[in-house]
Amino acid sequence: MRRTRAAGLAVLVAATGAAPAYASPAPSPCDIVRTARHPAVARPGPTPRELTQHLAIAAPYRVVRAAALIALQSPRGDEAIREFIPDGWCAATRRAEEDANRYAHIIERVLGAHSEATSPRVVRAARAARAGTVPEQEAFVRDGLERARAADRADRDADGRAAAALREFDRRYVADLRDRVAAGQQVRVAAAWATRAGAGDGDVVEFYAYSWISAARLDNERHRLDRYQQEMRRLTAIQRLQVDARAAQAAAEAASGEAAAALRRRAAEAWGSVATAGTPEVDTWQRAKQVADEQAAAWQRVYEEALRQESINWQPLTGTARDTRNAWRADITNATERATAWRELVQEALDREQDMRPPADR
Repeated sequence: MRRTRAAGLAVLVAATGAAPAYASPAPSPCDIVRTARHPAVARPGPTPRELTQHLAIAAPYRVVRAAALIALQSPRGDEAIREFIPDGWCAATRRAEEDANRYAHIIERVLGAHSEATSPRVVRAARAARAGTVPEQEAFVRDGLERARAADRADRDADGRAAAALREFDRRYVADLRDRVAAGQQVRVAAAWATRAGAGDGDVVEFYAYSWISAARLDNERHRLDRYQQEMRRLTAIQRLQVDARAAQAAAEAASGEAAAALRRRAAEAWGSVATAGTPEVDTWQRAKQVADEQAAAWQRVYEEALRQESINWQPLTGTARDTRNAWRADITNATERATAWRELVQEALDREQDMRPPADR
């Protein structure tokens, strides 16, 4: 990422004639281009079209090269170039940086779900991509991963030991996961694929080699994302209600006489709304804890089974099953803490509701 950012900045500095300001925070490349475009400070340098042509060839990000090429080929001519420099370039760069973060995340997920014992080509390719440039990471995610997986599978099939080590117990275990609701949606999908009509021993071996753990990590990730997205939506709503409740409370506390009682009732109702809106989040996190409890227990059983088994198909699962169990155990702790935090929020709102009620209403 650092190399690609530096390359992009170098192109823009060359285009504007501006030197880096080492004594102050570096401005955004987008700001540099906007400044250079202003007639009062513009300096000699490439024209916007020349810069666009250069970026279409030399930009380190594929999405930036594509956006530059689209601008160059647009029937709107210079108008499209003006839109690309700087706004289109900035937008394309932001998208590229988001893609780069996604590639890094996928690579880490691949390394966490593949064992060097069963998928050596994938692990080597992923490690090389992790240490490489963004274009190299993109190439790995786009097709390098699948090529490495196919090569690993071909090696396993040619070796034959993993397929020969399969027992009926192993096949039944996969079929059981396919039909077990508590196994997780992605795990069930992976198990169903491994046991589909026409599937062979190679598919079952592949399930044990990486599909199982990869799917399990997706289930865990989805569980976390769903919970945090839900909490973010509810917290946003709660904060608005809290602002209203505090304002109502302040108005009530500043009032006197007959108006005070009505304002206190209004403030009490406002705090009651906070408590009502927050209560479902307590239940949500309690359910999340229950899911995490079940998954952690299930992966503890897988871990214990992997320790008992001597098959080469089970041996790599020892470490990955333990890590997956630990991830769900961390979710148990987190869900407990989040439920407690929301319970405290609700209780505080209830206490304030009670405090704000006029004595005659208590």
